[in-house]
Amino acid sequence: MKKTGILLIVIFLSMGAFAQVDKKDKKGEHHAESHDKSHNIDDEAHAMMYADKMATRLNLSLEQKEQIQEAQMKRLESQKELMAEMMSENENMGESNSEKKEEKKKIQEDFKENMKEILTAEQYKNWEPMHVREMKMQGKDKYKQKAKNKNKNKDKDRNKDGTR
Repeated sequence: MKKTGILLIVIFLSMGAFAQVDKKDKKGEHHAESHDKSHNIDDEAHAMMYADKMATRLNLSLEQKEQIQEAQMKRLESQKELMAEMMSENENMGESNSEKKEEKKKIQEDFKENMKEILTAEQYKNWEPMHVREMKMQGKDKYKQKAKNKNKNKDKDRNKDGTR
């Protein structure tokens, strides 16, 4: 009787251990899948979501919403082209970083001008602080990501040296 009881306990414990491993693996796979899906959202869908959000927050007409969607598409495409240039020139060490920053700034200024033309004065007044806040949040996210990568590189260097 004791042998059977001990055998059952061992079986239940081992099943629990296997279940934990499987859960962790599935959770990691699910996270990777959802992460990939969020990065695969195309520009058109992104522009549509942005236009919907602005329509809700600024009480836009249907025409304004469509114009904002087009302006956002234009901005996203310009940014994508700039990033592609930066990636290809990064290998060749082409234009300086400051020139690319100026180009990025020009894309943002063009977008702001488009928004100024599309929105009424009151809507633009309400949109501008939202846009500034959104840009700051994106900048903070980029800064946090750079800091994380920097710390990871430091840890790798420490591990190579054998110090902690």
